[in-house]
Amino acid sequence: MRKPSSITAIPAYIARTQLGSLLKQVTERKARFLITKSGKPTAVLLSATDFDDMLEELDPEFQRSLTAAAREYRTGKAVSLREYLKSRLSARRAG
Repeated sequence: MRKPSSITAIPAYIARTQLGSLLKQVTERKARFLITKSGKPTAVLLSATDFDDMLEELDPEFQRSLTAAAREYRTGKAVSLREYLKSRLSARRAG
């Protein structure tokens, strides 16, 4: 997965005439655009995946799970993915 690029400001009239090209850049290069009207920020064009990720990060339940996970990590209760998978495989083989 490519790292998201910085946001590029683009006037609304150009966004309107170049929408297909902008959508291609958003999809293929993870580009992000700040659309301006009369020089003022008006909207943002970004991939649906980026938007979904943003919504997920704002979800209170997700935030609580991150806080709980950080607490477990700090107290040494966390296990690595490798350890978890190893224990799951052992349990599956045993039973």
